[in-house]
Amino acid sequence: MTAFGDFVPPNDADLIDEPINPVVFGIELSPQILGVLIALVGLGGAIYLFVKVVQPVAATNATLRADIATKEGQLVSQSQELENIAQLEAALAAAMDRRRQVYSLFASEATMDTLLLDINQRIESSNASLNGVRNQVRSRGIPALLVEAKLETFKPGEQAVITDGSLGEAVNNKLKRETYSVSFSGDYAQTQSILRNLERLEPLLLIRNFKVTSGDPVAETVIGAGGQVVVQPKVPLTTSFEVDALLPTADADVPPEIAPPEPVEPIDPAATGEPVPPPEGG
Repeated sequence: MTAFGDFVPPNDADLIDEPINPVVFGIELSPQILGVLIALVGLGGAIYLFVKVVQPVAATNATLRADIATKEGQLVSQSQELENIAQLEAALAAAMDRRRQVYSLFASEATMDTLLLDINQRIESSNASLNGVRNQVRSRGIPALLVEAKLETFKPGEQAVITDGSLGEAVNNKLKRETYSVSFSGDYAQTQSILRNLERLEPLLLIRNFKVTSGDPVAETVIGAGGQVVVQPKVPLTTSFEVDALLPTADADVPPEIAPPEPVEPIDPAATGEPVPPPEGG
């Protein structure tokens, strides 16, 4: 007789108890666990890439940005320095122009070479008005006797640097003096005209020891109001003086040397009577 019941063959029972998912180290790797493991592996890889790749690149970028900022700051500083240099150069050029203008007021070696000629021309020009009178007198068969201006002496002296403070302490060693002894003769009107013309000479001149002496009257032959030749007395004058020509000792085209500032010594409070602070930690 055959009996039927809930009989399970032994081999089938083994298949039912065996896990469906793979087991590693006694842990069944279910889909959930596999997902977590994959996520952990991905996170670890991301952290590894961040540490090994992203962080060095970020550090390099930060260094480059810092270098760029430093270079940009240097460019700005250099641009400001160039602007300051341009302003200083413009100020120096303006100062040199003013220096040349001031120096042009003084005498120079070139103007001193023509000083005798300039003075003599001023004296001769004062005689220009006499030519007409002389010709009129001579046309009447009368010898013309007129007082004419004439340069009597012109003696150049020595050239010396001014150090005696005679023109002020500020110009000591900055100007030199060249002295000339001059004398000329003529009547009053001629003398006045010559002196006025001397003031118009280009170089800066100082006149010293000015002296005027009169001579014996001279009978001049001139044309009177009626057109007749008349004789009238005129007193000739002799004028003598010394001319100081002032010349700069420096070159107008060379900037002056600027002495460096003297170091400032610390002030001792005890010397000024101020209370001395106590030492630190006392």
